[in-house]
Amino acid sequence: MRSLDQARTLCESYLPGLIDGLTELPFDRREAPGGATLPVFRNAGGPGLVIPKDYGGLGATPLDAVRVTRAIGSLAPSLAVATTMHHFSVATLFTFAESIKNSGMEWALLEAITSRNLLVSSGFAEGRPAQGILAPTMTATPVEGGYRINGSKKPCSLTHSMDLLTASVSVPATGGGTQTAFLLMPATLRGISRHPFWGSSVLAGAESDEIRLTDVFIEDELVIPTENGPDGMLDDLQTVGFIWFELLITASYLGMASALVERALTAGRGGTTERAALATRLETATQLIEGAARALMAGETDSGALAQVLMARYGAQDALTDAAQRAVELLGGMSFIGSPDVAYLIAACQCVAFHPPSRGSVAASLLDYVDGTGPFIFSDTRPSDPTAPRPADPARPTAPMPTTAVQAEAVPAEPVRAEPEPAEPTPAEPAVTGTAPTAGAARPAPETEKPAAVAPAPVTVPAPRQMAEPVAVSYDPRPVTPRTATQTSTATASDAADWDQAMSLFDGAEGIRLTPADCDLRYWFANVPQRTLRGNIVGYSPDLVTPDFLREPGPLREALVQEVAFRALAEERAARAIGYLVACAPDSATVEFYATQLMDETRHSMIFRNHLCNLGVDASDVDAVIAAQTATDRAAILDPLEELGIPIVRERRDFLGGVVLLTILIEGFLAPSFELSERKWRPLDPRMADMEKGAGIDEVRHLAVGTSIIRDAVHQNAEERDRLVEIIRDGMRLWEQLPVGDQLTRWENWFQEGIVPHRELIGDYEAWDGRRLVDTTAQERIQKALEVTSTVHSTRLTDMGLGRALIF
Repeated sequence: MRSLDQARTLCESYLPGLIDGLTELPFDRREAPGGATLPVFRNAGGPGLVIPKDYGGLGATPLDAVRVTRAIGSLAPSLAVATTMHHFSVATLFTFAESIKNSGMEWALLEAITSRNLLVSSGFAEGRPAQGILAPTMTATPVEGGYRINGSKKPCSLTHSMDLLTASVSVPATGGGTQTAFLLMPATLRGISRHPFWGSSVLAGAESDEIRLTDVFIEDELVIPTENGPDGMLDDLQTVGFIWFELLITASYLGMASALVERALTAGRGGTTERAALATRLETATQLIEGAARALMAGETDSGALAQVLMARYGAQDALTDAAQRAVELLGGMSFIGSPDVAYLIAACQCVAFHPPSRGSVAASLLDYVDGTGPFIFSDTRPSDPTAPRPADPARPTAPMPTTAVQAEAVPAEPVRAEPEPAEPTPAEPAVTGTAPTAGAARPAPETEKPAAVAPAPVTVPAPRQMAEPVAVSYDPRPVTPRTATQTSTATASDAADWDQAMSLFDGAEGIRLTPADCDLRYWFANVPQRTLRGNIVGYSPDLVTPDFLREPGPLREALVQEVAFRALAEERAARAIGYLVACAPDSATVEFYATQLMDETRHSMIFRNHLCNLGVDASDVDAVIAAQTATDRAAILDPLEELGIPIVRERRDFLGGVVLLTILIEGFLAPSFELSERKWRPLDPRMADMEKGAGIDEVRHLAVGTSIIRDAVHQNAEERDRLVEIIRDGMRLWEQLPVGDQLTRWENWFQEGIVPHRELIGDYEAWDGRRLVDTTAQERIQKALEVTSTVHSTRLTDMGLGRALIF
């Protein structure tokens, strides 16, 4: 089919490899929950499609974007719908950027979207008559250093894969009154959680579940104030944004209908006249939506242009759904019965009607515009007959559409930990703050919400002894484990050192606050030897044993030996670096704390070296085994980290810079994966698990104190912020280049193969709540560690007052 072929050719020119990558996935996997198509989309550069070239994007015109989206929709309907939310958001965002050139912070955020292929989801405020998308109904009361955000949005496309969430709030203006502020927040901020919502199998791959924001702290650096009033640029922006949405969402469904029509034409079913009529009906939809795209390219962006786009959308909607129905009829019953894809596509095409605005909500205003009796006024509450009450619309609830009822509020002295009231289900996502509902993915609301706990999606496991593709390890904020703790932890310093009471990073310990004064030498001697170690200086109780099977050659022993050897070396390297921090610490409190951390890291190295002997390595061979087992990872991971960090504390004697790198880059990234090690080895090697648990208790303390040192320094001297942010960004850029993914993949694949003979021993032991270890896969365990890493990372940076480093 000529127009579809042209769209696919254009798609390949903009996003090389996307079409091949999608077709390599079975159709049912493309449409299943789990986001299988999104990595393919990222790898092809999809997030930058509509972003202007001046910002590093691909600069697709509206017409080209419509055609590319149509091509995607013909192959992966869920991907087309999900990424429409991203494209709509960034198109709006970059238009917004042109109107607010004030602090320069915006540019760093926007450039990060293109440079890192970030996915953006929309959390604009709830719609209300006479207000625009960026004129929110809620208010923002500042707290120290930023704002607290609460609310819920369901459905929210890209729930599990989004990197950034957008929202708008009203904040106090400098001269009195309020002004609109735009929030562009990392999706890993503490208090952002995901919950099941989407109950249908149709378009399930769009990841349209619920997002909840519970006391989410937004640093003031991530709040972008605007300079235009409600009658200025922002109203134009609302119109432009909605035009983009209507074009792209309709193009998504045009692609789905095109796939059905292509099948019917290729099969040669029906007579020539029938097939020509079918093609004509589909091309009618194509010409309507492409004509509207050309109008946007010509600069037609006023309310009249929006009226024209909506009429084109409704006309295309009728034409494409009619074409899809005719195509199914021509294909015949056997095609419908024999291919689940046909049934799926015809069902998916019907969802185009669920997207805002409904016809009834704008009918009267469209008539005014067409008759010339008045301008087009976009209001979701205006009935077709102004003198009659608005009838119930089966495609939407009669109440105003709630979406992200995002609130920014002050934090009381004693925070009340209340669950936010969830928004009512709505079949169309999301609504704008004002006269028009925000564009979003079609989501027929289920009658009841699913339980919150959902088992992770299955991950393909490589065959035994065959290494899977290494996992890309970087600051990856996409999927985040929901947290029940939404405030700073109230755990005491003593609790944090207690073997039985200490909270792990997996359980929310990233929120614990401790200072150097809390954890001085007196504290360490009083707590660590007896409460953490319980007198077990080798890291485990004397009654624990290492099973004989871990001394036998095989993948399980290989995995454990490499982990233990690397830990021994990494902890020793950390201890040596901390010696420089002790030397340049500015006061006795920090000298004492880092002296204790030096002791901790040295002891960690000692216990892991000792464990090699438990695994059958002769004591005289330990150094040689560590050197041999870590040769590759030492050169590729540890050496580059030292080359970045050591000069900061040794030559420059930059104490704060060293604390930042140690807290964020080293411990912040590595500690969660070490805790995963404790959990996975617990039923197999209790000695290893206890060593990891004790080390983890220490690492939580190190993270908490390092965070407080930086937080206090930034609070006392705001000029330090920019310098420290750049150090963090340099470190994060380095981290993205390190082959940590290769290392973890190697270890976890060996572990996966090695546990097969020991499934009965492991039994129903859970690696984390609700997930049995024997049911996990190598990739799933790695992903879990990355989720916790992202949460720890974003929480600590935000707590330090350096949250803007999350966007680099």
